[in-house]
Amino acid sequence: MRRDALVLVMVLAVAGCGSGAETEWPGPPKAHADGSIPVSSFNQYLGDYEDYATSPEVLAAEFLRLDEHRGATTTLVTSDGAEGSDDRATAVATLAGVADDSVESVRYVLVVTKEENGWRLESVVRTQRCRDGRGHAAFSAAPCV
Repeated sequence: MRRDALVLVMVLAVAGCGSGAETEWPGPPKAHADGSIPVSSFNQYLGDYEDYATSPEVLAAEFLRLDEHRGATTTLVTSDGAEGSDDRATAVATLAGVADDSVESVRYVLVVTKEENGWRLESVVRTQRCRDGRGHAAFSAAPCV
């Protein structure tokens, strides 16, 4: 009896470990050279965590992990899509004063669409502005030096 209980506990522990379900979004994937960031894995993640799909702001904050990745000043501004359209929006997150010796600010432009089961990412682009003497002064996908 004791052996059977031990085996059952071990089976349950192993079953829970390999489920493949992600319990916490790790943050955005690395941007491509043009600044675009893949969004399909995040949209799949939302299938299990619909609470993050309730508004463009909540969606953007979770995708970017603004609770952990912030600048000295972080702003998040959203705007609706075309006039009369309430199913598409753009969220712009700017992290100014980031802890990097070359990059001064990072900007993310997220285009989101409202679907039947909440908001989903359509596209994300990451750009950055360099510190004085470290490259471009305007937001660009080009690296700083």
